[in-house]
Amino acid sequence: MQKLLQPKVCRPLLILALFICSWGFLKDVSGVPSQWVPNDKVMHHLIFLVLMLLWQASFPRRVALGIFVMALYGGLVEIAQATLTNRMGDWWDWLADLSGVAAAWLLWRYGLARFSNATS
Repeated sequence: MQKLLQPKVCRPLLILALFICSWGFLKDVSGVPSQWVPNDKVMHHLIFLVLMLLWQASFPRRVALGIFVMALYGGLVEIAQATLTNRMGDWWDWLADLSGVAAAWLLWRYGLARFSNATS
């Protein structure tokens, strides 16, 4: 498990995840059934939980910067959705993003960090 949480492994995964998430956040979802919408907040929460966990494993001594970057990224995604796509930006989505970031921090702080050589 320690080898999986090493920064040299997690940094490329973080970059890949950011590219995939950016594509997903900005693509056309007009064909998605409307019943899926309430789950949208859960998906935002889980996506940002994973992104923040990858950040913490990639940069274990820069967690505060990661929180700022993830909050900024989430806000920029909502602005981009509202202005560059046919999707609507939703600040409730941004709050779901922040809740995922907070959950990741708590999970890392009180659980996963013990598997890594570097702690936050």
